[in-house]
Amino acid sequence: MVGLLPSQMPGRGLMIEVGVPLPALFSVRAGCIKSYTLDSDGNEHVRAFHFPGDLVGLDALGSALSPASAAPVTPSQVCAVPVEEITQRMSSNAALATQLLHKTREALRQSMALAGEFTAEQRVAAFLLYVHSRIGSGDVLRLPMTRREMGSYLRLATETVSRVLTRFERQGWLSSADKRITLHDRVQLQRLADPINLQA
Repeated sequence: MVGLLPSQMPGRGLMIEVGVPLPALFSVRAGCIKSYTLDSDGNEHVRAFHFPGDLVGLDALGSALSPASAAPVTPSQVCAVPVEEITQRMSSNAALATQLLHKTREALRQSMALAGEFTAEQRVAAFLLYVHSRIGSGDVLRLPMTRREMGSYLRLATETVSRVLTRFERQGWLSSADKRITLHDRVQLQRLADPINLQA
């Protein structure tokens, strides 16, 4: 972030805990972080995935308590900036305030993108293309999250995610080997994904 250059540190364990004050904003430098809540039965509900360049904790900035927990999905590197330092600098650093506003707008747009009545195929296609735009290389995408986590975020059962991926494979649009996805026909996937407008 503009004007804030803390040292990197490993993202391990529980970085943010739901129901407690936000300790810091975390800038993801490498890896993938998930924001999530747990219901009364202990089931995890993924609210967001954060990739390099994203800020974790924006949904709690200015609130007394964090609305969600955050933890790494894969080995990650983050920069932590104490909340007090951010609030102090925002009043005198217009570039920092603008950047935080931009990041907040991006996060809000992403959270709203999947709110419509979309099919499972549209949701999975949009998600794959979005993650590929963030961390893919060539036609290859290595998903950092499990299919269960992916399904939780997309509001789909794990079995549904697997069935959709199998259907895409049979149509020749992609091939998958565990978490490695090779995209063969991004045009067809994009046609499915367009109504959701899940963009990087």
